[in-house]
Amino acid sequence: MTTSTINSAANATANAATPVVSHDTPAISPLMAAALTAANKGVNEAIFTLERLEGERETWETKELAASRNRLYSLLTDCYSYYLSMKTDNRAAVREQFKKGLETFITVRKYTFTPTSHDINKIVKSVFGVERRRVSAYSLALRAALTGGAKDAQGKQHPVPAADLAAWLEQQGGVEEVRMGSKNAGMTVKERADVAKTALQSAVLMTLKADAKVMPFDTDDVDKMMVLVATYRPNGELDISAVVKNDTAVRAALAAYYSGNKEGVQQAADKAANEPAPESAITLALAQTASVQ
Repeated sequence: MTTSTINSAANATANAATPVVSHDTPAISPLMAAALTAANKGVNEAIFTLERLEGERETWETKELAASRNRLYSLLTDCYSYYLSMKTDNRAAVREQFKKGLETFITVRKYTFTPTSHDINKIVKSVFGVERRRVSAYSLALRAALTGGAKDAQGKQHPVPAADLAAWLEQQGGVEEVRMGSKNAGMTVKERADVAKTALQSAVLMTLKADAKVMPFDTDDVDKMMVLVATYRPNGELDISAVVKNDTAVRAALAAYYSGNKEGVQQAADKAANEPAPESAITLALAQTASVQ
């Protein structure tokens, strides 16, 4: 909120608080005018307080929160790398070294685990302490990464490389999104978005002719999904304020649509997947040529 906006709001407040003087209304006494001025001063101060807090929140989101998230991903990457070294290093001596180190650390810290506890849980608890919810969330995210990599020729799912873990977590929507994956049948943001995209490929609510002067598009945008930021008005019209082409934003919107319309989206996606693909123009042309011959 700019200073001019604040001043406009303050003036509007002052005008609203001041009674309209007509020929039939006696003039405001000096005492009443002073009281109104004092009251408006308090309102202005309250508005300025909110503006200051708004600015502090923006700084926290763009700097402190982002830096904190990056540091968290760095620590999780180190935990993940420790596990991979303990389990997949080609040298048996190195694997044993990491295993013994973990066992000794757990003994010294007097941490306890059930016989079925995953080793990733042990590593995460050793690093992040005993807060159960946090240990559970981080452990689930790292365990999901163990089967989140590429498939080999035999169809076996490989772990996400440690160097790619932070980017992978961002792509999935963050640690919390991975933890909540079970509420969406274990589907990640990308998987939900893919299902929704399949279901919506041929679903058209309305067709708009874009004005190139205010919404620039180029040939690279053809047949690509994007997000329109629109506001519904009382007269039934939609005011489009922005066009968002960012892949992450589109994926998040599709995933949100899936979560809110699971049954219908899944049925539409299954139907679309089972329908035969339309023949290409080249295939049709060749068929016509063959029939003529």
